[in-house]
Amino acid sequence: MTITGGDRTLWVSDLDGTLLGRHGLAPEAKRLLSQALTDGVDFTIATARSPRTALQALDGLPLRLPFIAYGGATAVGPDGEHLWWDRFDPRALHPLIGASLAAGVTPLIFWLQDGADRISWVRGAETAGVDAFLESRPGDQRFAPVDGWDEIDHDQAFFVSIVGEYPVLRRLSRMIRAISWGIGCSLALQQDPEGGLAVLDVTPAEATKGTAVRRLAESGGFDRVVAFGDGSNDLPMFAEADESYAVANASDEVRAAATGVLEPGDEAVARFLVRRATQRA
Repeated sequence: MTITGGDRTLWVSDLDGTLLGRHGLAPEAKRLLSQALTDGVDFTIATARSPRTALQALDGLPLRLPFIAYGGATAVGPDGEHLWWDRFDPRALHPLIGASLAAGVTPLIFWLQDGADRISWVRGAETAGVDAFLESRPGDQRFAPVDGWDEIDHDQAFFVSIVGEYPVLRRLSRMIRAISWGIGCSLALQQDPEGGLAVLDVTPAEATKGTAVRRLAESGGFDRVVAFGDGSNDLPMFAEADESYAVANASDEVRAAATGVLEPGDEAVARFLVRRATQRA
């Protein structure tokens, strides 16, 4: 198997719901991607996950390029060093917390403390959404509950996740977009397709998957970008890509924005990439 000629292409995929199926990275997808990476295909990921949980989910996939984490707020190089951290303007973060509380949902604030990423919320103010988030990540060393929001260094906050009922988060999202300080935020609202709690992820305005992919492509000297995704936070990445592909389970909005829609199956991204990026020797 050899790489086809032509312009240098950066292939970049979302993780959850796109590259990862219900049970994680499918064995056949891992085999195909590992072979493609070994053969020199320039593949990386862009995820809302933390760097650590992203690498855990990929289970040893031999990535050679920097990858994007926390929805574009950071990128991590092959040596484990962060290439950047995009942080909130405190003038946007403070009212964002207030608006969330007024809507009846407690935000989870992701921030840096002595160089380590932390997840904080006010102790005793847990909502059903916060409880669900905490229960899904038992023993997460990033957890750092506080007794008051002022204990969080607002200058070091880079990501906010709000978990709650979809109608509540939809109203909150619309309200944030309509207020002046909301221009300092990038919003991605995703509804659980099985009817569970929705998630509203908020990053600094410049910290999107689209901006991050553009930065990686420019710094790496790539001529083209091909992207894969399924959710609203993938739309900025689709807008920056030369080609974009939605997986079969993607939302209607994402499918409409894509160049094409892949066939169903947990190996769909890997099979498409191998078919397009490589050829038999």
